[in-house]
Amino acid sequence: MSKESNLLAGLIIGVAAGAVAGLMLAPSSGKETREALKNKTKGLKADLDAKLNALDENVVDDLKEKFSDVKEEASAEYKKVAAKVRKLEQEIEDKIKSLRQQADKLNTENS
Repeated sequence: MSKESNLLAGLIIGVAAGAVAGLMLAPSSGKETREALKNKTKGLKADLDAKLNALDENVVDDLKEKFSDVKEEASAEYKKVAAKVRKLEQEIEDKIKSLRQQADKLNTENS
């Protein structure tokens, strides 16, 4: 389970425990207690939404950073592979040229 999931689960459990404790210890009437809980719940929901949005932004920022790192590594590897391919192409062209020269030499000697 990720840190974000643990944080969210802990936050939800804390809110629920606080609500139960508030009901048990409330010196007010049922109507007043319900109104107070309603107002407190709205505030907690707004706070939770704000924290989730911040969490989402952090996750998105982390993903962007990781993507950028992977992109840079892939680009560097591509450049290495492209350089090796160019080197191999040159070696093959040189080998073909050498073989043609040897074939021409053999043809000249046999004529």
